[in-house]
Amino acid sequence: MLNLSLILSIASLVSSTLAASSAFYGLNYGVNMYACPTLEDVKRDFRILSQYTNTVRIYSVKDCNLGELALKASQETKLRLYLGMWVDKSDSFDREFSALKTIAESNRFYNVEAIIVGSEVMYRGDLEPNELVDRIEKVKSLVRPLGQTKVTTADVYYKFTPGIINAVDFVMMNAFIYWEGINVDQATDTLMAHYQSVKDMSNGKLVRISETGWPDQGDQNMASIPSSENQKNFLLQTLCRTKQQEIDMIWFSAIDEGYKPGVESHFGLLDSNRQLKKDYTYEKLMNPC
Repeated sequence: MLNLSLILSIASLVSSTLAASSAFYGLNYGVNMYACPTLEDVKRDFRILSQYTNTVRIYSVKDCNLGELALKASQETKLRLYLGMWVDKSDSFDREFSALKTIAESNRFYNVEAIIVGSEVMYRGDLEPNELVDRIEKVKSLVRPLGQTKVTTADVYYKFTPGIINAVDFVMMNAFIYWEGINVDQATDTLMAHYQSVKDMSNGKLVRISETGWPDQGDQNMASIPSSENQKNFLLQTLCRTKQQEIDMIWFSAIDEGYKPGVESHFGLLDSNRQLKKDYTYEKLMNPC
């Protein structure tokens, strides 16, 4: 009989092989919490996304009961899943933790890549670093008995503290060069420099890019110009560089999020009708270099 460690090693190898055969390591998947999707909606979206990635990340387990829906949909569509927990100044963590506990009691975490405790909590200043660490440790205590599910947080590249680095199982960094106002010609180089800065402080831990992207419509931000051409250039250059350097990158976002204001609704790989945008082909995404 295979022991647990061997089973987990085989699962990890299979996951790595599948990821290598996908255009993207991962895609970020957001939903409108004021117009919640059904399970069939999430299954449809995940089936579409499975053409381009093996891994999907969500931002909340409680909103729209998305943790439960995403688990069911991802397991049916053979996707890996990052379960996000939204953490802010309110009691959101307590409500997220309660929802996560309910999901965990069903013991169906076999395809969960990690739990992400908070998205840009330090960037927004919603908690002190030690408060975030306490919440990370609480989640670890919940999920550790279930197996090898990892626990981390995601934040902008310059907001990590030594305490947070020590607490997480691996590091997830966000970097949006558009919001830095940099010309798209320098955008991928800038992203790679940010990645290296986090690697330098990571104490040897794995670093993944949890969010990066470029809008194809919206207002210009200094030298950053939203356009289909610029989005395509940044996407393909970033895909090429991250593949060459074997960096796991989760693109923001999977689908245009029309419920968001202004430029924020135009970061999708797919349009709001779930169609691949006209500047891309499957072949080019698979071979971006």
